[in-house]
Amino acid sequence: MRTIAMDSTILNTLQNCGRKMKMEFIDNWRPTEKAEALEKGDLLHQMFAHYYRGRRAGLTKNDQTHAVLIAEAMAKARDASVPMALSQDTVEEDIRQFKENILYWQRDGWTVLEVEQSFSKVLFERPDTPEKEGLRILYEGIVDLIVEHPSPHGIYVVDHKSASRRGNPSKLSNQFMGYCWALDMNQVIINRVGFQKTLSAAERFQRIFIGYESQLLKEWVQQAIYWAHVLVGYIDRDYFPPNFTSCDKYAGCIFQQVCGTIPQVRDFKLTSFFYQGEPWSPHTRDKHLKQEEAEDSNGET
Repeated sequence: MRTIAMDSTILNTLQNCGRKMKMEFIDNWRPTEKAEALEKGDLLHQMFAHYYRGRRAGLTKNDQTHAVLIAEAMAKARDASVPMALSQDTVEEDIRQFKENILYWQRDGWTVLEVEQSFSKVLFERPDTPEKEGLRILYEGIVDLIVEHPSPHGIYVVDHKSASRRGNPSKLSNQFMGYCWALDMNQVIINRVGFQKTLSAAERFQRIFIGYESQLLKEWVQQAIYWAHVLVGYIDRDYFPPNFTSCDKYAGCIFQQVCGTIPQVRDFKLTSFFYQGEPWSPHTRDKHLKQEEAEDSNGET
């Protein structure tokens, strides 16, 4: 049986542009310089992961152990930032925002159930027959947190988002709908960390609740299956059509300089500005994609 795996990042890219999907997820081209916003997001996620693992282990039951746990997370971020192309001021700002966010929400009443939980679930399966090879489509990913929330009481998926400007996250997100479907849940909390210097902590640190009706998730499953079959068709034909209407979205696709040249020159452009890295894994926090892929229309990563 043939198996195809996809996650929200692959699905988003596939819906944007077939050629872009091939260069990123089949040929594994990576930009030689990682976007600053992504590296800042990486640091923030590392600190949150360390903190919430400690919280799950009971290290926040008194002020002293809580302070030690926060200090450990900050120290790990400073160590992790050494190979990054971030200024020291940027690193310290990232750390400051993390600490302020944790202290702001330290009495939120959350019970931490899982931290960075990986998942893989069958989205579609067609068995082998004598006439035709079977097909299994897996939907995979990793969630930042799963918590039990006191009010309104329930089990929620939590996704950490850093934001450079205000706005509301879209309910129609492949990432959030995919999480809920894969984990048999219907509630998401976006733990937003705003970096706007002119706003108060209450304005910068928001927890936004999104609930999903079962009918909406069923509809999402059908469209995800459709796009997975589109991907299979692209692979079988070895043809990945570009979508030029996506070139200027957000900060602009990093492959514009490649697609904007004649076919005979594209390999030279790729090898000049990109390198072929490890295959993409939805089960890790290796965020090798550029800023415009990780950002939505609200400037979140």
